[in-house]
Amino acid sequence: MIAFLTIIYTAVVVVVFRVLKVKPTPWPVALTITSGVLMLGTIVVLWTIAAPISTKAVVSRYVVPIVPYVKGQVVSIPALPNTPLHKGDVLYKVDPTPYQYAVDQAEAQLRSVKSNIVQLQAGIQVAEASVNAAQAGVTADKAAAQVAEAINKANPQAIAKLKLVEAQQQYEASQAKLAQARGNESQSRAALATAQDSVGVAEAQLASARFNLEQCTVRAPADGFITDWQIREGTFVTAMPFAAAGTFIDTTQTSIVAAFPAQMLVHVEPNQPVELAFKSRPGVLYRGEVDTVIQASGEGQFTTGGKLPSAAQVGSPGVLAVKIRLDPGVSVDELEMGSAGSVAIYTDWGKSLAMISKVTIRMKKWLYYLPIPGT
Repeated sequence: MIAFLTIIYTAVVVVVFRVLKVKPTPWPVALTITSGVLMLGTIVVLWTIAAPISTKAVVSRYVVPIVPYVKGQVVSIPALPNTPLHKGDVLYKVDPTPYQYAVDQAEAQLRSVKSNIVQLQAGIQVAEASVNAAQAGVTADKAAAQVAEAINKANPQAIAKLKLVEAQQQYEASQAKLAQARGNESQSRAALATAQDSVGVAEAQLASARFNLEQCTVRAPADGFITDWQIREGTFVTAMPFAAAGTFIDTTQTSIVAAFPAQMLVHVEPNQPVELAFKSRPGVLYRGEVDTVIQASGEGQFTTGGKLPSAAQVGSPGVLAVKIRLDPGVSVDELEMGSAGSVAIYTDWGKSLAMISKVTIRMKKWLYYLPIPGT
């Protein structure tokens, strides 16, 4: 459309100065130039709002730093760089020997605790039997004391009184023995409860040791591929975020994001049609829709810290990101991560101006065959 208007403008200029013989004095020339600039400028402004186009589109994926949960020496690396992997595939293995020792020790400790519980349960049975025997003794001695008391009342002789004292002392001794037996039973039950509680502790320690042993085998967190290996067999790895063993590219979710000046997104809304062209696929035109306009920008982020943000550093170029999804049946996974390209969005406002972007994006897809910087 701009080319068409430029041709019309040129034709008008030719008619005015050649056909109508208008003398090219400063005023007619200035008026002609001004009208041309205003006409084309207005068209360009309306065009960029009605069908914004950006050359800053990129294919992006999530990146996961591979950091081990346990430390140790790498013994094998089955995963090859840049080779497709499925979730759960082995990336590399850490020497499991010390962690196997920890599992063996925890299992032995759990067995010891359970064996102690069996012994304590047997001890409780013995204590219960002692209590029953002591209870029977108390009952018998109580009866003997009552008989001696009855005899003493009937014949208060010295021999009867002696028998009464002996029976009472025996009864008191039986009561003390019963109290002691009950105390032993309570002590045994308390020891059993403590031992039963220690079973949970021992099982938790065993579970922790087994978990650490499992973590010696580092697996793929999702479908994707590993790149930038920083380890070899024999490398000692540690569980530190800044000491990643490699970088994992998650291919389960691929996004296309394009950057636009904020003023060009006035009429952009989700589900509006888009067309894309990528440098890695020259001559191919992709179609899709606007997923969302990301209402956030890194320039507006304040990082929590002990230092106040500097007012001199506050500012933004006013660029927002638009997330795009391709039409069904078109696989975005075939596009390489980091592939750059151009995207045109066709809004519901000023649809007649969309033809300019349609022509431009189609020119872009063919120009990508040429190694032209900045295209």
